[in-house]
Amino acid sequence: MSRYSGRRPVPGAGVPDGWTRLTVPPVPDGMRSTSWRRTLDAVHPGQTGVDALPGHWLNPGDDIALPAGTLLLTADKSGTGTAVNARTRRRYTTEDADLSIALLTADGALTTLWTRHYTHAASAFGRQVTAKASALLTAHPAPGEPPVVLAEAQRPNRYTAACRHDCGAAIAPGDGHLVGAGRDAEVEHWPDCTTPAALPVPRPRKTCDNCDRPGRGHEATDSNGIPGRVCTGCAREPSYLLSFA
Repeated sequence: MSRYSGRRPVPGAGVPDGWTRLTVPPVPDGMRSTSWRRTLDAVHPGQTGVDALPGHWLNPGDDIALPAGTLLLTADKSGTGTAVNARTRRRYTTEDADLSIALLTADGALTTLWTRHYTHAASAFGRQVTAKASALLTAHPAPGEPPVVLAEAQRPNRYTAACRHDCGAAIAPGDGHLVGAGRDAEVEHWPDCTTPAALPVPRPRKTCDNCDRPGRGHEATDSNGIPGRVCTGCAREPSYLLSFA
């Protein structure tokens, strides 16, 4: 299944006058789901991590509208190995990061202004990055407007979950849409709750149709004329004593 296998329009959404339509760059194949995109609106040197570069989160693959001149900050991560957390003693995946800043032009194109590879994703928000972001924001002041989502890309769920809406029905992995992120993420039907769920495929029987004991090596017909397969013991019984219903 493609990571962005479908889109659904957002009712009533449109491109404001003077704004530009674009598709949020998808995460390249092979990159981790921890990759992300957001607008770059300001620099807060006193903060740490991604909070040092505040902006609006963007979902990869969404069709959105933003003012031309907006800067987009993207981080694509890949796994590099494993390590053990010194405090919790739990093993986790180590990551590198490709960071880039691009300028949205009036024709809807993204022009890359800066890119850098970091062998440790955790070090991707040091002074080098904040200094570069500050310089680019000076040259291209951020409009600071939140994006208008025109069409959502499906973000398939990885695990079975109950729909977040009133229907409450269970949604199989890959059939739903993730809303939110991290511990706050919820799942809903895709594209909506009126879409009928696929019926589960029944598992082939491994037991006798008549007595449910192991064995299906003989063909037989029960008292109602229903054909079936039975064990050796039931194969000796007359058909009027068999029932497969």
